[in-house]
Amino acid sequence: MEIKDFLRDCFQLADWEAVETLAAVVKIENYEKGKLLAEAGVPQANLPILADGILRGFLLDKEGQDITDCFIYHRGDVVMGCNQLGEPSRINIEAVRPSRCLLLPVSAVKRMLDDVPVLMRLQNRLLTEALERHWEEKMLMHQCSAMERYQWFLSRYPGLISLVSNKHIASFLGMTPVTLSRLRRQ
Repeated sequence: MEIKDFLRDCFQLADWEAVETLAAVVKIENYEKGKLLAEAGVPQANLPILADGILRGFLLDKEGQDITDCFIYHRGDVVMGCNQLGEPSRINIEAVRPSRCLLLPVSAVKRMLDDVPVLMRLQNRLLTEALERHWEEKMLMHQCSAMERYQWFLSRYPGLISLVSNKHIASFLGMTPVTLSRLRRQ
């Protein structure tokens, strides 16, 4: 993988200096299925960018039940367990399938945001997009039926239904695996 091309293409960066700055500190890491990339309560030392694979964010409720918060599977998705760099992650993030990420040290990214304005604009765009996804999902959970949530999942996450366990998808959609199986049969 050519790192500079990956960064330029995934983030639509036309500023070659910004690409060079990021590429200078990138490492590549492979993750086996089940490996944690972020742990709730622990600050992320690195900012992963998904090259390939599937990740999921999850948290534990007060009874210790595993609740899927998000799926990360688009090439170039930034993997953050919270909105602020260097703050403790709010969720756990694990590899659902073998995955590969580019890692940017958080300390270097923080410096770059001060020194390279195009990267600050990129961060703002990524945070805005993440917030939009959050609100879309929140409204969906409160305003749509189980079938509508399932149909939304199929359109928003094409192909993921056959790659991720029903248990995780059901949890993400706020339903039981039995309900999801029933909806899939319909």
